[in-house]
Amino acid sequence: MSSSAVPHVVAFLTRPLLPAFSPAAVSSAQLILNASLATVPSATFTLKATSQPPAPLLAASIGANIPWTTWLTALGSDDILLFYGPGYVKVRLGDAAVTDVWSEESQGSVVPISRVQAQVKVGPSPLFQQNTGARLRAMLLSARVRNMRREQAAAEPIRIPSLPLSPTSDSDDSESDSDYSDSDSVSSTSSKFTSYSNDSLTSAGSPPTTPLKTAPIALPTVGAYRPPFARSKASTKPSAPRAAVPVDRSKKNTTAYLYQGGVTRVMTGGVMLGPRHVVRATRS
Repeated sequence: MSSSAVPHVVAFLTRPLLPAFSPAAVSSAQLILNASLATVPSATFTLKATSQPPAPLLAASIGANIPWTTWLTALGSDDILLFYGPGYVKVRLGDAAVTDVWSEESQGSVVPISRVQAQVKVGPSPLFQQNTGARLRAMLLSARVRNMRREQAAAEPIRIPSLPLSPTSDSDDSESDSDYSDSDSVSSTSSKFTSYSNDSLTSAGSPPTTPLKTAPIALPTVGAYRPPFARSKASTKPSAPRAAVPVDRSKKNTTAYLYQGGVTRVMTGGVMLGPRHVVRATRS
């Protein structure tokens, strides 16, 4: 969390640059210093012409294109001791005594900042607030990133991928031919099935009018499909009519019994009469 003294430190270091440099350069230096000192709530800086400045001041000098020797000369001395913390900012120019740049008690002390002993009153200003500086810096960085992406996108050529021709036409034709052949075979099989089933149903269901002396029914060719019910009906052949059973009409009361293979009539009294047994005479 940044200290409330950071804006006053930035103002003390950049205000003397206004007469010698453009406002754009001074604003760039202010943005860099605010961003660099935002995470440093207290510090002590020793600024000399014979040594390299601290990292925040070096970054601001390079980013704003302001020579460090010229910057230090604008501050009014070649040897400056600057230290700050929560509630205060103090400075010592050369061998002079330590002076308050800002403190919460005095609220705007007057300090010498040049060789002519010019007095500058440092007060709170919204231009040097931390939030404003951070927002401006973020906007600048995002704009630079967007420009870089646009340039890269414009530089890269647009490549259209070439799609290879898939050799699927022959296979599609063969598949369509096989589909047609399958449909033809299915239709022929169904027509055969219909004709066979109709014939078998007709022959099995119609009663015979004459003794069966016709030629045997031709069996279907191998491979033709016949449903189970058609097979069972076709295999059931009507039996030939049997000879009449002789019955003794002299007896009045007879009872007929049906059994598989013939008819048996029983007269009253329980005597069973069957078909006449023909005895063939043998030649002696």
